[in-house]
Amino acid sequence: MTLSYNQPRFCLNTTWNSKATTFANRSFVGIQPFGIFVNSNNSIYIPNRDTGQIHIWLNGNDLYPTKTISSNLSSPASLFVTMNGDIYVDNGNYGRIDKWIVENETWASVMNVTSYGYGLFIDIYDNLYCSVFENHQVYKTWSNGTTTIIAGLDFEGSESDTLYGPMGIFVDINLDLYVADCYNDRIQLFHLNQQNGITVAGKESARLTIELFYPTGILLDGDQHLFVVDSGNNRIIGSDENGFRCIFGCSGQEGSTSNKLSYPETMSFDSYGNIYVTDRSNHRIQKIVKNNISGKKFYLITFKGKNRVYLLLDSIEIREFVQTNYSSNLSVNSHRCHRLKDCELLNYYCEIIEIHTKEEGDYTITSHSTKSLAGYTYENNFTLLDLNINKIQSNNDNYYNYQFKMTLYRPANSSFLLIVTTAQRLQQGYFSITVHGPSYVSMQHQSRFNFF
Repeated sequence: MTLSYNQPRFCLNTTWNSKATTFANRSFVGIQPFGIFVNSNNSIYIPNRDTGQIHIWLNGNDLYPTKTISSNLSSPASLFVTMNGDIYVDNGNYGRIDKWIVENETWASVMNVTSYGYGLFIDIYDNLYCSVFENHQVYKTWSNGTTTIIAGLDFEGSESDTLYGPMGIFVDINLDLYVADCYNDRIQLFHLNQQNGITVAGKESARLTIELFYPTGILLDGDQHLFVVDSGNNRIIGSDENGFRCIFGCSGQEGSTSNKLSYPETMSFDSYGNIYVTDRSNHRIQKIVKNNISGKKFYLITFKGKNRVYLLLDSIEIREFVQTNYSSNLSVNSHRCHRLKDCELLNYYCEIIEIHTKEEGDYTITSHSTKSLAGYTYENNFTLLDLNINKIQSNNDNYYNYQFKMTLYRPANSSFLLIVTTAQRLQQGYFSITVHGPSYVSMQHQSRFNFF
């Protein structure tokens, strides 16, 4: 499954230009723009809160919107776009979430929220999430239409089970929920089915992170590192293996010049790692370009009979990897396989996935599930009677949270097979796979196959 939004992977200490360019001004985005969404094709969606229109820049290349959707939206604040082009948008003053159905170009109401929904998200199973600002809660409408409250109580608070003015949200492929808990000056992480949140950034976090002031927007990159729109400090915060750091607007001062922001609200990555941010009080959308990163190759050359060593330098570009996602579930309808050397044959459910790589390079495969998973890779031939035969590589729940992680070198335009199974016999449940590599890959479930 390919996500509709971008989650680039960044090299350590990646930087962004200290001066931004204005992508769209007040004539398109109106007064105090809030929401923005950049999809995986780099098309940019921005709602105009004055007119209720949604402007679309296809592929993000044009100076003017390619398409405008007019509707009965009242001060729309946030939006989310799916892979097929459906648009979920907060219909602010009407207290509901509406959906633009691209197939027949009609609108439908999909959630009642009673107040502004400043954060919208669709997870990998098509469940809809909305942060309801005045109720201090996050709602979830399941794909069957049932709505439940998954974070916060119906009153403001700063305890682990309460929120105070929640705004931006992000749901990762493990269905863990991140919330910009604005008035509590913190980012809360709610693990799946947990009512108590963990502070991962800001006020009273378990470990020293960074001080926040009215955080409003959050994203995760391809390595699960957190990026925050720190609105009250007029800056954007990023994190990596070394912790948190400021990446734009680092003076903290409000301003309208190209190196400053004024109460920014939300941000979105394009596929290149550039940042688009709604610069609310400046009534504009700013584009912050990621700096190109160059590394150095070192050649050590010695000459016989000479006590001299020459060090030659040559600049090369360091490529940043992209992420492809796939999700499915293991059930009684799955294939059966034999994983361990015991007497009970075919006692594990498994799924066979063909992965096609477009470019040469190293590809890292990581699993995500509430179950402990094992993974096996093959060039082509395998047998479900013993997964260890002919395997290229395998990993048995040895990664974080009892998942598997493997890195394979693959030539360009080649395919290999991945078999996913559980560490425990006859377990069932949902899982997802991410593949990081120099290019996107295709992943297809194989129901018919040849094995020996």
